[in-house]
Amino acid sequence: MKLLFASMSLIILALPAFGQTCAPPPIVANAKSANMFSPEQEMALGELTLQRLAGEFRPIRDERLLAYVNGIGAKLIKHLPPTGLTFTFHIIDYPEANAFNIPGGHVFLTRKLIAFANTEDELASVIAHELGHAAVHHGATDISERMRKILNINALGDRKDVSDKYNLLIENARMRRVAQRGGHENAQQLEADSIGFFAMVASGYNPDATFSFFDRLTESEGKTGSWFSELFGSTRPAQKRLREISQATNQLPASCRDGRSAKPTEDFLGWQADVVMFREGDLKEETPGLIWKKEISQKLRSDISHLSFSPDGKLLLAQDDYSISVIDREKVAVLLQIPVKEANEAMFTPDGKQVVYLTENLRFERWDIAEKKPVEARELVLRQNCWEHSLSPNGNYLACVDQATSVKILDTKTGKKVWEKPKFYPLTTFEYFTWLVRRPSDADYDVGFFRIGFSPDSRYVLFSRSNKYRFRIKVDGMTAVESENTAMAVDLKAMKPVEIGGDLKKIAALPFVFLDSERVMGMPQAKLEAGGLFSFPAGKRIQKLEFGGEELKRTGSGEYVTVKPLAHVRLGLFDVQRNTIVSGFDKAAVATHGNTLAMESVSGKILIREMTFNEAEKRVDTKDIATIDLPVASIGGMRAAEVSNDFAWMVMSSKTRGGVWNLSTGERTIFTRGFNAGVVDGSGMSVADFPKYQKDSHALALLNSKTGQAAPIRPMPDHGARQYGRFVLTRRSLKEKEQTKTDAARSQFPLSEDEQAEARLQREVVFELKDWLQDKVVWTREFPNAVPRYAVDDFSGRLIFYWRLSTEEGKAKLKETPALKAQADALGNKDSDYLIEVVDAFEQKTIGSMLLETGKGSFSVRSSGKSEGDWLMLSDSEGRVLVYSLKTGELKHRFFGSHASLNPRRHQLAVENFPGELTLYDLTTGNQMAHYRIKGDIVFLRFSLQGNKLFLFSDSQAGYALDLDKVAAKPAKPIVF
Repeated sequence: MKLLFASMSLIILALPAFGQTCAPPPIVANAKSANMFSPEQEMALGELTLQRLAGEFRPIRDERLLAYVNGIGAKLIKHLPPTGLTFTFHIIDYPEANAFNIPGGHVFLTRKLIAFANTEDELASVIAHELGHAAVHHGATDISERMRKILNINALGDRKDVSDKYNLLIENARMRRVAQRGGHENAQQLEADSIGFFAMVASGYNPDATFSFFDRLTESEGKTGSWFSELFGSTRPAQKRLREISQATNQLPASCRDGRSAKPTEDFLGWQADVVMFREGDLKEETPGLIWKKEISQKLRSDISHLSFSPDGKLLLAQDDYSISVIDREKVAVLLQIPVKEANEAMFTPDGKQVVYLTENLRFERWDIAEKKPVEARELVLRQNCWEHSLSPNGNYLACVDQATSVKILDTKTGKKVWEKPKFYPLTTFEYFTWLVRRPSDADYDVGFFRIGFSPDSRYVLFSRSNKYRFRIKVDGMTAVESENTAMAVDLKAMKPVEIGGDLKKIAALPFVFLDSERVMGMPQAKLEAGGLFSFPAGKRIQKLEFGGEELKRTGSGEYVTVKPLAHVRLGLFDVQRNTIVSGFDKAAVATHGNTLAMESVSGKILIREMTFNEAEKRVDTKDIATIDLPVASIGGMRAAEVSNDFAWMVMSSKTRGGVWNLSTGERTIFTRGFNAGVVDGSGMSVADFPKYQKDSHALALLNSKTGQAAPIRPMPDHGARQYGRFVLTRRSLKEKEQTKTDAARSQFPLSEDEQAEARLQREVVFELKDWLQDKVVWTREFPNAVPRYAVDDFSGRLIFYWRLSTEEGKAKLKETPALKAQADALGNKDSDYLIEVVDAFEQKTIGSMLLETGKGSFSVRSSGKSEGDWLMLSDSEGRVLVYSLKTGELKHRFFGSHASLNPRRHQLAVENFPGELTLYDLTTGNQMAHYRIKGDIVFLRFSLQGNKLFLFSDSQAGYALDLDKVAAKPAKPIVF
């Protein structure tokens, strides 16, 4: 795959070679390349590569939007030399403004790149560049070279042979050291660039569009450099390429330049807006053998993470992981629901008429509440991506700290940078590495390296280096160097820095919040007594306050502030005037306006409550005045899911809520708090694993759909125990007394109680499998040293262990099986290989062991295996599903995909190759038997015990029952988005 920046070497000084004719330049330099693929073989390779990349991006599958790109492509393709390829264009969602091509004629354009282009000519210049490299088969040539050096092959056969060799290349990538090429030979690179550039000009597009596009994309701002600046190294490579492009455009003869205008056209701008605004609607489903489809009622919804009242208090905004809902408080009705994933906290605009939000991929949207539609959407683009960012309350500005730790402020309406502070806080090597690898916390609050806070009126923004991820180096007990406090404020009206004084630099490093444009609540030291209200920008304390916590958030008009966390609850409501916490909530979010409080109930409904202050007890008392039931947009990442064998009942749970559903009617028969796992029978009776919560101990509970009641039936240890279907796996320390707690709780990265308990179960542990139905232990094993990785297939009741041969435990385990030891010795006993052991809980013994070779770590396997009969199915790090024979250890099949399930009676495997698309394979031949496409992603799939039916469940919470006897084997077909 050639990324746009990596492959952009448009050195077109060779253009005079074909400047006297408008015929496509012949392929000469690249005709001598190492490409061993015929066009047909390359297109098969392209389909495999496409499947491998399926998890990296999401395609926009809209025929009308793709038709416009296809039209541009058709104009360009007719000016390419003959290639033998069928070109396919894709629009994808991806966090960068980029384009790339893969073997087989597939060209990809990100939505963000399309949004960034000013004209069709600019977009055509990008497509032409990718087509130039596709036309000379650079992707196939790169793969050919690696196949020769690693696999020692010089020719390929049919489609299956291409697939086998491609997978062998993945599995042996580290077997031989192959130097990474910096690019193709200069003549080959020049030729590809020239072919693409020629196709653009011959199609009537303005060559200057290339210059203007890359000028903006690389932020070189027209600085094309000169021989003098080049000589002394002050011109960046991007600037050099721009200068060469600029010079080359003047050498093209007029006969090849049709004088096409590069001005924006209504057609292009209209199509571009449609691409930016696009939301996936109804897709045509493909469900051969469908018995029934049922969308459940009373759907599971993820927890509310953010609540906010409009400035006048008439509207309420409620946000979860998949949607933003706007509620009319007086009418107690949902006015608008916006489906969106990975959005930062949404906000009402100051007039309360619109909602604005930003996604993690820097997509900005502004929705009009009355019109119930987006009135503005923009894909914001930065040369160096924002790593930490925040949106102003009015939605007009994006404040960002980029990869170079420079502060940038963007106008969301134009997408242009309006203010910048280069290298606001240069990080040390240690800090920068920590910043790169840091992942967002699962906690209710997530503090990064920097803090960004806006005043409520969007007049000011305050940046600081947070107090987290700090370092200190001591020499002889003295601090030699340490992280420093740094803060800076900007006046967004004047677009000028604001001088801050007093303790504001210290305050900004710790949790702070603007109450208005003149007051900041915070603390210069992490002490309760140090808190207060401070003037802005002078930084003088004007009121003493006592509070703690890691996050402060203004709610209402600033009379209250939410504080996270408190000692025993997730959130506290702090009364600024009374200087006290007046209420605590075990919730991620609450909101206030005057004496009105909004929160989420245990059932997931929104509660509106009236608050009165209890002077005697110094707290607020509340009474319910309204309840709102929110519609459910989608759900993902379910904690537990299972169906009865006849597909009549389903038990499932999110992190906090669960229940049992009758799939015949779609109705929920019992509603519970969240659980870890569960099973359900054909009468709707279910048993589920409920973790410890408040005063309730960890236990298995019986869920009775007839009575709607839940009752504990088997106690379980608080840590180290989990239900898997009919069995419970318990892990206990072999030591008489558990290890004492470490100092982790006092460190900068404290472990939770569950994490500490899990850490104590990594060595010197006994595993015990118990049949909970009979309350009988069926299998135990002691691990006196380190515990291997493991997975449990809760459907088949099989426990899969993964022993690394590089570990002492793996080597000892290998010696227990002489045949495997001899096999490992013959293979060289590579440290990166695995010994896989499968234990069957029903048979109460080990039923198979095998070696798994990884080609010196060319790939690794994940802890998510499944096994039925002689089949062992594993997922690997390369996006593949691997199928082995347990008896022989032979790798039988490889498929690209994510979710997968084995048929317990027939030799079949179902794999989700693309989101919402599933293929049924025959494991005796590896051939495709059926293809399915449903609306939404597949979050659960299961075969019936008899093997004649398949059940699918989507993230839109619809179930599908499929009859496998009504599908017949079909030949493989090309992958089409």
